[in-house]
Amino acid sequence: MPPDGPRTDDRQSGKRAIGQGSFLGSNFQGMALWQEAQELAERVARAVTSLPKDTAAQSIGSQLVRAAGSVPANIAEGYGRFSQAAYRNHLSIARGSAFEAQSWLDLLVRLGFLEKRDGARLLGLCSEVQRKLSVRMKELERQVDRRIREQGGAYEV
Repeated sequence: MPPDGPRTDDRQSGKRAIGQGSFLGSNFQGMALWQEAQELAERVARAVTSLPKDTAAQSIGSQLVRAAGSVPANIAEGYGRFSQAAYRNHLSIARGSAFEAQSWLDLLVRLGFLEKRDGARLLGLCSEVQRKLSVRMKELERQVDRRIREQGGAYEV
């Protein structure tokens, strides 16, 4: 990987995380989904630094940074888990955090702390991350565990 991070054309889809085929190391940073979520968190953090030094703006901004930062963090944590179910669960948590970030962004715009144009850009990125998380979770849902299991039945003792 280049010193400044993975190149766009080297990004993985995240389909090769634990329990999803051959494992290509532990580079969650190569996943396009994580990269886009990290970009959202970065842009949110930069936007919050320009908020007015108003108590409400700072409080909302703090909540927004936490929610946006939680998205890539949960994608990374899920990627590092040992089961597909745990990975999917963390993607669900990340998706919830993306929706929370959307709500905080909307409030900043409504209160006039964030320009509508800047808010629209961040909301668009947030929506795209939400969509991609949903798609990835649905893909995982379709992957059925094909192990043979014993049927439940009564045993005589």
